[in-house]
Amino acid sequence: MIETALGIIDKMRIEVYEKSDLKGDPLKTIFVQLNPEKYSMKQNVVFCEGQAIGASGNDLKYNRTEGEEVTFDFVFDSSGVVPPGKIVDGKGKVSLLSKVADSLEPAIVNLFEETKTVEKDVDEFRKLLMGYIGKTHQTSYLKLLWGGFTLNCRLKSMDIEYSLFRKDGRPIRAKVKCMFKGTVSYEVMLAKQDKTSPDLTHERVVNMNDKLSILAENVYDSSNYYIDVSKANNLLSFRNIETGVKIQFPPIK
Repeated sequence: MIETALGIIDKMRIEVYEKSDLKGDPLKTIFVQLNPEKYSMKQNVVFCEGQAIGASGNDLKYNRTEGEEVTFDFVFDSSGVVPPGKIVDGKGKVSLLSKVADSLEPAIVNLFEETKTVEKDVDEFRKLLMGYIGKTHQTSYLKLLWGGFTLNCRLKSMDIEYSLFRKDGRPIRAKVKCMFKGTVSYEVMLAKQDKTSPDLTHERVVNMNDKLSILAENVYDSSNYYIDVSKANNLLSFRNIETGVKIQFPPIK
């Protein structure tokens, strides 16, 4: 309520992590200088597009759903017109007093000082988001937080456009377009994955009166694969299987 009365706006922040699980405190937290005016989202489904010879069309087979892609435009401006951004260690909880000081900073710019450039701020931003980390041999893992929006992601691309310059040609304003691609850790991916999917390997223990064709139908929703299962398990007969035998049901290729 107090922040609203003072006209203080919650800034979008980007938490920077070394590891994909995004656990614990981040290495750094970036508070953007200006909240983006808009953002765009893209999701993509990939199909296998094999087509029979002589056919006029093809039957699309589902391959995978790729992580969502989100694009933001970030503005860097050192003219003193807008409050500065901030990069802090860890979670970077900013006090109300600090927020008030940041909101007043443009009003107390020294007119006799030469306007600083944005090159250093943009370069630090770039290194945090896409710089190579020698310890993990990876670029950073990121968490975008803005109001109710949260995305675990990594930076896919960055375009930098400079548009305002000092007399010496050094830039004092830049627009940085960033495309982020959603990502999940391996553990989270397994938790979300459908364990009953026919695209995963399954194991069943044969009980009394079990038939291979029925077991195959339970796994694949089709009894047509029981001969393939028999071959994969080197069974001498698919009709008489001993009770207690473990049967592997490989994924459909």
